[in-house]
Amino acid sequence: MTVAPLLDTDVVARHALAHDASHYLLLPEAVASPTDEAAVVAMLAEATRARRPLTFRSGGTSLSGQGQSESVLADVRTHFRRVEVLDRGERVRVGPGATLRQVNAHLLRHMRRLGPDPASEVACTIGGVIANNSSGMAAGIAENSYRTLESLRFVLPSGTVVDTGLEGADARLRREEPELHEGLLRLMRQVRDDAEAARVIRERFALKNTMGYGINSLLDFDTPAEVLAHLVVGSEGTLAFVSSAVFRTVPIQKHISTGLIVLPSLQAATAALPDVVGAGFATAELMDARSLTVAQQLAGAPQEILGIEVDSHAALLVEHRADEEETLAQKSADAAALADSLGLAAPFEMTTDGPRRTAMWTTRKGLYAAVAGARPAGSTALLEDVVVPVPELEATCQGLQGLFDRHGYDESVIFGHAKDGNIHFLLNERLGESQARLEAFTEDMAELVL
Repeated sequence: MTVAPLLDTDVVARHALAHDASHYLLLPEAVASPTDEAAVVAMLAEATRARRPLTFRSGGTSLSGQGQSESVLADVRTHFRRVEVLDRGERVRVGPGATLRQVNAHLLRHMRRLGPDPASEVACTIGGVIANNSSGMAAGIAENSYRTLESLRFVLPSGTVVDTGLEGADARLRREEPELHEGLLRLMRQVRDDAEAARVIRERFALKNTMGYGINSLLDFDTPAEVLAHLVVGSEGTLAFVSSAVFRTVPIQKHISTGLIVLPSLQAATAALPDVVGAGFATAELMDARSLTVAQQLAGAPQEILGIEVDSHAALLVEHRADEEETLAQKSADAAALADSLGLAAPFEMTTDGPRRTAMWTTRKGLYAAVAGARPAGSTALLEDVVVPVPELEATCQGLQGLFDRHGYDESVIFGHAKDGNIHFLLNERLGESQARLEAFTEDMAELVL
């Protein structure tokens, strides 16, 4: 029988894991680094016996504090980093401690990659990618964690290990966790027998929705084991510990061109989105005037951004991908024709030049850190994440700007995955003071989005 790893109560070890990429600071009572799945099972048994909360942490890139705890914190970055490429790269088995970039490096020789492509790929790990149902800039809802997951091996709080990649996984779950299995069957029947509930679920999850549990799994899968595995995706670590996952990978297209559509205002940029989405771009990343101003201060910022005399401008970073050079050339020509019809505020060009493309994407991926770093002294950068249907994004952005003014949030920033109607906005708040303003803004924001 495996013994739970020793808990480290050293003050330095605890403080080293007291923060992540969020604005929270939680000092754990103790930290541990389990070496394998058996050690995790033992930790869960001990946590249950002592009625002591247990939180798992991996990359620490969360902006919402999911990887923090004031109780026991288990760091899985060291011993759960296995990457096994399968079927010449068409599938890959990975541990929760491997970073997205490490996995993609293993897949590159096969011209494949993982579907999710969040901006934090250099640091974020598979555990967090699964826990947050990550997608990123191009994945949308077709290539996110939920859709590209083939099988999942995970440990329930009871210590039961579920592996949906094994034959008979559902029968084993029914035998070892009968109440859970029956409860999931009951929920599946309840949702499927209610046409209106099914309609609402499908409507909500047709958007790039990362809020709450993925209850669309109750409609998408036929066995409780598969439903449970996909409920774990996006559950922010509340349902199970993920030991490993097998993903279906996606091909890397050989030819890529990137460009920056600069428009005179945020309203003009969001109004152009239906046409931009209809043009079939792989990505369309929105950056408002404040984003562009901050981006111009970044080392290595491309001329496409440096050349803008920013007033109220906004920009869309767009990209086309193709397997054939001729196909990409036609897509780029069509993009130029579309851009000419949009009333541009700066010249537009789709480029295949590697350094120029890299500079544009490096700037976009570094945007949050740069904007947060430019906040007023003593304030905290708060990032929100909302999604609406693309045709509603123009009105939503206008409404957000009105809320910024109404609640006195100066120099707020809007950027994000406009192709999917999914945007981020950043507020500067002094958290040591009254929270009345933030609470009032949040209520108004929820009303606007919903």
